[in-house]
Amino acid sequence: MHFNKNSAQNDPPTWTKSRVNITYGPDPPNVGTIIETTRCTLQFSIPANMTPPVLFYYRLTNFYQNHRRYAKSFNNPQLSGQAVSAGSVHSSDCTPLTTVTIDGVEKPYYPCGLAPNSVFNDTFYSPVLLNVPNSEGTTEPNRTYVMQNETNISWASDKELYGESKYNWSDVAVPPNWILRYPNGYSDAYHPDLVSDEQFQVWMRLAGLPTFSKLTQRNDTETMVVGTYSVDIDHSEFLPLSQTSLPLINPNLTLSNRF
Repeated sequence: MHFNKNSAQNDPPTWTKSRVNITYGPDPPNVGTIIETTRCTLQFSIPANMTPPVLFYYRLTNFYQNHRRYAKSFNNPQLSGQAVSAGSVHSSDCTPLTTVTIDGVEKPYYPCGLAPNSVFNDTFYSPVLLNVPNSEGTTEPNRTYVMQNETNISWASDKELYGESKYNWSDVAVPPNWILRYPNGYSDAYHPDLVSDEQFQVWMRLAGLPTFSKLTQRNDTETMVVGTYSVDIDHSEFLPLSQTSLPLINPNLTLSNRF
């Protein structure tokens, strides 16, 4: 994670780890799946005000989105909204993640391919300013520096590539690394919305080098004032491939960090 304003920090950043429960699935009254995951809390200081826009990126190293097999492992017609048949997906560039047979029926993964399956989905929260000073020389409660992470993240050219899916959700399968988010499969009430998922759109603008940064949230209106901040990051986790054929998540299964 880094910000787009260059300034030396007064103190080196520090971090702690903890285990927390998070819920994957529909909002109430439907019941989601509660999974224990790792939360990293990063504390850092900025010595000068940062005027907007303030951009929040994550950075990956030694991740080869430019590998020739990975870079073509997705299906443009499917991403644009077409209900591409299982047979067409099976013989497409999505290999090796094309289709899966469930109860004797071959179903295409949605979205298919290595690139969509490996989407980076650690959860970044808005930074919180600690020990806020006031004019009376005392401190106020912590104050959140709210960052937007759902809109104005991807480019207009990215958004044009995606359309509302015409699949019946019972006719497609959840990719292996997405099963925690959709433990009971897709439904009309709970399914991917790639048209609005700008985090996914940013991920799918594939990087040309193995070390790269991607925008994940921003604030375009408010100055980030000098001080010490804390930000929480929930790590994405996934099921081993040997367990991804299960129709429902077992809370006793072992999870692994992906990134």
